[in-house]
Amino acid sequence: MNTEEQEKAILEIVRAKFEKTGGNNGNAFGDFDHILNIAIPDRNAFLERMAAEKKIRIMNGPNFRMVTLPKNL
Repeated sequence: MNTEEQEKAILEIVRAKFEKTGGNNGNAFGDFDHILNIAIPDRNAFLERMAAEKKIRIMNGPNFRMVTLPKNL
């Protein structure tokens, strides 16, 4: 799976959770391990790069960091 396919798969998961919860909850970083299948530091860097490109938003939850869609979508 190339980078574009990985990003598309991640966005599908995040979008489904966003629509289900109305944007109130996000996905844990571990929810994408089966797609990325890379080391944890690399996974985190991949997700942080997507956040820097404004494709996703990383927010601090009560117990861990969560991934959601930016509010402007």
